[in-house]
Amino acid sequence: GSKEALGKCGHSGFNPFQGHNLCILNPGVADTMRRNAFHTDGAIVVDGSTGMIIASGWFVADISLGGSSGGARSRSAKAVAQQANGCYVIKCSEDSRGKLLLHLDKDTLAFNSALKPCESLSI
Repeated sequence: GSKEALGKCGHSGFNPFQGHNLCILNPGVADTMRRNAFHTDGAIVVDGSTGMIIASGWFVADISLGGSSGGARSRSAKAVAQQANGCYVIKCSEDSRGKLLLHLDKDTLAFNSALKPCESLSI
């Protein structure tokens, strides 16, 4: 999807990434993005062609296309995948236990990677 298409179907609240030109391919940026994603509401929007973070705290304006099942995060992810001209939406939650949902238009694909148990550290 394009930045313009996203602008037509939602908006960003406070965006701590604005003006910083952060690319998820640069060292440390993915970790910063992950911490922000799990400690704030709204989505992080990444330009798929450049890897640049273009929004944080982003909310879809109309979740009606997201159906009636699931919570607001699930319905929002499904809705924006249909409204933003072919953007991929990756939905995850801090309590997901390794499960990611990938949405594109009306299609959804689940990825489930079981988390390994923590091993005891000997000091």
